[in-house]
Amino acid sequence: MTMSLTATTTNLCEAAHKPHANPRDALFAALQGKEAHIPNLKPTLYGWRGVDIRYVSPHLDAVRVKVDERLRNLGYTGKKLRALCGTDFALFAALWWPDASPEKLEVLAALSLWLFTWDDEIDEVTALYTNDFLAAQQYRDDTLRYVRQCLGLATKEDENKPPTRNKIIRSFDVIGHALCHEYDAAQKTRFYDEIIRFISSTELEQRGRLEGVVPDLAEFWNFRLGTSAVYVACAVGEYAIDATRSAGSPLPTRLMESAARQSIWDETNVIISLQNDLVSLKKEMKVGGIDNFVPLVYVCTGDVQQAIELSMHALQTSRERFEAAAQQLLALSSEENDELMLSVHAYIEVMRSNCVGNLNWSLQTGRYMLEESLQADGSYKFTL
Repeated sequence: MTMSLTATTTNLCEAAHKPHANPRDALFAALQGKEAHIPNLKPTLYGWRGVDIRYVSPHLDAVRVKVDERLRNLGYTGKKLRALCGTDFALFAALWWPDASPEKLEVLAALSLWLFTWDDEIDEVTALYTNDFLAAQQYRDDTLRYVRQCLGLATKEDENKPPTRNKIIRSFDVIGHALCHEYDAAQKTRFYDEIIRFISSTELEQRGRLEGVVPDLAEFWNFRLGTSAVYVACAVGEYAIDATRSAGSPLPTRLMESAARQSIWDETNVIISLQNDLVSLKKEMKVGGIDNFVPLVYVCTGDVQQAIELSMHALQTSRERFEAAAQQLLALSSEENDELMLSVHAYIEVMRSNCVGNLNWSLQTGRYMLEESLQADGSYKFTL
């Protein structure tokens, strides 16, 4: 899947003019002042639950209280606390996993908060590790060790090292405890593997940024699908399933290791990553960020609007691949029994909810500064 998307966009780029390495500041300068028009994104997910009428967990308000409490316990104050509260991680979780029980939704909100705040320490302009690669590497190592310990996957070497004192890293504890209680060894390992992919991808992205590299599209997707953390979210899909809509047991290994399941994860990731790159374009340009699909396609086309149109096309074709993969996974499950079919239906619905919920949250949160850019037709117009 990733290769097909890369090949499609790369071929389109080469038809205009071949991508070449430009300094990051030159690309940023070339984009500044350009007009951007982001079409209404909801039609790309037409027919999926929650697109036309928002579908959100009834436990939102209770989880919001818990999230605000966690933020204060992490020591955030002032402007940073207000910004994080405004991001509304409880709403994020309530839209991504609207059918989860209140207890599970609280854990999923904690995971969402953990992923965002962990990444901010490396990604934000004024953050502690943004420009200190060696310190960031230690932060990554400490995180992986602590996650292993929380999941019951610690090595002997882990046990001989003192526990980290970093509050953000340690806030993973509630997530690890919950997954240890619910997940078997294969599920925990699958989840941990995605944490590794997420953290390793932030290293690739940070290294490129500090070295002043403008990635080509293949290099971009190589780290973007990891830094999005969507694979981590996919790995808690089974945890989030409403017990009344499934057989209540882990999906069989043969299904979870199938190409169809991997394709569903891939397309979920591409859909959400492209959504985020489109809605965050305005915000990222304000802070000089160019590690985004739209600016990198602009390198190929020399036209912002054409880059946006190609992004929209990629979104639509990814949704089509998702549906094809979903049918393949259902076909594999039909070979056994009705209970398994019920579980697979519920699992696929979780992935769809991730996509729809992310879009609804992205358009509602103040994180992306889109309010004043909204047009009557649901599109957004702004100057980069």
